[in-house]
Amino acid sequence: MPLAELMSQIQELSKIDKLRLMRFLAIELVKEKDATTLLVANQEYPVWSPYNCSDAANVLMDLLATKRQEQNN
Repeated sequence: MPLAELMSQIQELSKIDKLRLMRFLAIELVKEKDATTLLVANQEYPVWSPYNCSDAANVLMDLLATKRQEQNN
């Protein structure tokens, strides 16, 4: 199947099916010999999150306040 046809079919998938496809592809990449140095199957990897990051929240609040002032003027 040509890649263009496959991509067209992927676009028609629901959001949850696209996420399942992403998970499947990620697992397939891990299984490849070259990927074993990058990712290990069944291993957890930390992901940065804005939770408990008050500095980021303050920056966003300042940006929102600035935007509201610009819209009111």
